Amino acid sequence: MRSSLLYSLMALLFTWAQAALAQSTLPRQVWIQLETRLHLEASLDSIKIYARDLSNVNGFEIDGGWFGVAIGPYDPEQADAALQKFRAEGVIPRTSFTTTGASYGERFYLPALTAQLATETNTAQNTVPQTAPPTADQELAAVPNEATEEALPEQPISPAEQLAQAKASEKVMTEAEKKYLQRALASAAFYESAIDGLYGSGTRDAMKSWQSANGYNATGVLTAAQRAEIIADYQFLLAGLGFEEVVDAQAGIALRLPSALLAPAAHDPPFATYAAKDTGLAQVILISQRGDRARLAALYEVMQTLSILPKTGPRNLAKSSFTIEAYDDRLHTTGFATLRDGDIKGLIFVWPRGDSARRARVEEEIFTSFTTFSGALGEAPILDTDLKPQESLGGLTIRQPSFTQSGVFTSREGHILTAAQDFSGCGNLKLQDGLPLRIAAQNAKLAVLIPKQGAAPPSIGQFETQRPYAPQYVALGGYSYGGKLGAPTITMGKLQALTDLTGRAGVARLELDSLPGDIGGPIYDQYGSVTGILLPPPPQRSRQLPANVQFMANWPLISEALIAANAAASTKTETVKLKPVDLANLAQKTVALISCWP
Repeated sequence: MRSSLLYSLMALLFTWAQAALAQSTLPRQVWIQLETRLHLEASLDSIKIYARDLSNVNGFEIDGGWFGVAIGPYDPEQADAALQKFRAEGVIPRTSFTTTGASYGERFYLPALTAQLATETNTAQNTVPQTAPPTADQELAAVPNEATEEALPEQPISPAEQLAQAKASEKVMTEAEKKYLQRALASAAFYESAIDGLYGSGTRDAMKSWQSANGYNATGVLTAAQRAEIIADYQFLLAGLGFEEVVDAQAGIALRLPSALLAPAAHDPPFATYAAKDTGLAQVILISQRGDRARLAALYEVMQTLSILPKTGPRNLAKSSFTIEAYDDRLHTTGFATLRDGDIKGLIFVWPRGDSARRARVEEEIFTSFTTFSGALGEAPILDTDLKPQESLGGLTIRQPSFTQSGVFTSREGHILTAAQDFSGCGNLKLQDGLPLRIAAQNAKLAVLIPKQGAAPPSIGQFETQRPYAPQYVALGGYSYGGKLGAPTITMGKLQALTDLTGRAGVARLELDSLPGDIGGPIYDQYGSVTGILLPPPPQRSRQLPANVQFMANWPLISEALIAANAAASTKTETVKLKPVDLANLAQKTVALISCWP
């Protein structure tokens, strides 16, 4: 009888041990997540380090192929106290947080104590049938004492006790933790007031609403477990991104960044760029520069040309700040900068389009953690001039047009005659100074463009309306290098025939070396009169023409295009031959640079 009692007690103790091991599957348990790693080996290395000071370190697989390191589980009412204690002792990262473990999958690491208990339990199960009957002293030792009774599961506490515990745990929350909880409530659409860390009526009402919606007593004071549940939901979209505190001493900026996605910073004033790892599109660019309002405005203007800022979206420049939101079918970019005490600091956040929920959550985590301190990146001298960078600024690529070509001003209203192209892919046609253009008329060979807002050109071309003679020396005026030189170039050549290779009139043949940027440019005779417009090279099929064989549209086609556009043209004929330098000066005043932007 005494033996059967002893075995019953041992079975009961064994059941309690199993219950303790099964805590990880119980609802309402809380873990403290320390970090997330991309590779299993790195997680195991971290666990070894944490296990020197902590006995309950666990490893879990997390959705998305990540590996999480956590300690616990804890009673929900004790988790916050443990979190604060370990943070204060410096044994866990400041970025650690409590979670219900909803995103945890298979466990890949067990705490040493638990593993040892499981081993000893299995050993006991295998050896009990062969064990000799216990002695009387062993029977007495197996009888539960007061300490054993204290280990029994706690009885449910009353609502009043639960509220008292909730108030006590709330009192030890820091201001930052309270603000974080307010953000979580706001994200869940329960809170609409200021994120100030003050628990006023608005915050209390939000807590009550959340409690009611989730089946809890609406006390207006959240328990530690309820707070953990809200935070876990709030952080769900951040799982696996490896958020950690980053202090960029060179830029004088600190913030939280998704280290699993971003490479280390590259500093190139005025930016510190955290580019995407591998082939990803996400990146964060810190803005840091000494300056004033003029420099802030210059920075704002030049940033509009960056390839990471799509053209669509609101943006605003104020006296001491600017904000930017830009998006297309590929990217969604947001950012800001402020001028304070001679420092311009801010950030640009770039995220791939089509992941709006995660983008908004990641943006909030980054922007709300943004803080500044003394220090700024070195000078970016170009911001002090009226010049604009052509290819890059601070290591970031300047947006480039799809193509550029040349044209000639024909009227004081700003009409531009150029070669016809496929302009269907041009979301915007612009002059070299950024003035938007529209198509006034177009045929198979030529097009006439006009500014959307009236703008008089510096000068207009003079057209030769008589039938030119051939052969004769001519000069092409065009932006051969797409505007990189800041002015058009003059290329000397020869008008070889007044027809094309098939004998067709209206198109003349040239012997001239040109580049794609020259297309649409005027062909001047020796007197500076425009005798034609350079056309695109004919399609090269089975027959390849020499590279210097080009074609131009002459006056009959030019006149037809100008009439269709209702555009005037000057037909004054000059009689004094011009030197090459004079032709270059003429081209600078009459040749237009046209750019096509998608």
